[in-house]
Amino acid sequence: MHKMHIVSKPSKEGLRWYVYAWRGGPCIHKAIGAKPVITPELQRARDIELKARIAVPANSLDALIADYQASPEYTGKKPSTIRDYRLWLTRISERFGATTLGAFEDRRMRGDIIAWRNQWAEQPRSADKATVMMGTLLNWGMENGRVSINVAAGIKQLHNVNKSDKIWEPAHWKAVAAVKGFPAHILDALQLANLTGLRLGDLIRLEWAQVGDQAVIVERTRKRGGRAVIPILPELRAHLDNREWRDGTILRNSRGTSWTESGLESVWQRHKPNGFNRTIHDLRGTYVTWLATKGLTDEQIARIVGWTAKRVAEIRARYVDEARVIVSLVERLSA
Repeated sequence: MHKMHIVSKPSKEGLRWYVYAWRGGPCIHKAIGAKPVITPELQRARDIELKARIAVPANSLDALIADYQASPEYTGKKPSTIRDYRLWLTRISERFGATTLGAFEDRRMRGDIIAWRNQWAEQPRSADKATVMMGTLLNWGMENGRVSINVAAGIKQLHNVNKSDKIWEPAHWKAVAAVKGFPAHILDALQLANLTGLRLGDLIRLEWAQVGDQAVIVERTRKRGGRAVIPILPELRAHLDNREWRDGTILRNSRGTSWTESGLESVWQRHKPNGFNRTIHDLRGTYVTWLATKGLTDEQIARIVGWTAKRVAEIRARYVDEARVIVSLVERLSA
């Protein structure tokens, strides 16, 4: 159960290795180059972490956190998710770790959780992550018979998200074109996103090997694990043909290497027009409207982008049909 967990991650210096006391546990060693060997020193470091875990009172929230981190519900998540969870579980521990689980049977504890959350009130997304993580932890505790209620369930979120899909309109592209010295490799990424509708994570990993002979791109989407089949229409074909390399990833950064999600996002944030109110993700909706103008049905578009036909119909009504009505009205009034 407490076997050390070793993972690697590419870096400029070479492979960077991380040794964790156990899967989902704390990092006890980092190295670059060769894979670390389990030494007596690493075993002692692991034992120290285990003793600290064992020393946690069994009826405390810290004990619940430790057991949750050792559970398959936690260790089976993606590394990026585990990193985010670990951050918020640490923050929960700092505030509530020594609190007995019995205190979380009292609904008045909900007020304490909200008060703790409010320290991030000026960062609504972070504040919401705090209560969502607490709710996730206590829900796991309920399912495993550790607490009888989840006092963090249903706490109102501070960040108001506009769920309606947005698209890039001509004015947005003109704003990007007006940026002096806007990097060509970022524009290339934006245009490919516009012509494929792929999520950012799938977009940067798209390889030439995935460009099929039957005029489709087949991609395993990271978010849902499904298959996205993207028709190569003439505009996309022209965009793909307008580059020198034909192997590896289709998108390259200024150094000629593959992008990372955070890398592309951060470079875009540095170079985007001032006050720009669209994201790279909004290009998925833009792609949907483009397919709608090509005559594809809602069901056909839904299969391509992995949406529901209802969602496609909503964005069609908002941007495509509405535009046609306005154009028709102007033509009639001008006649």
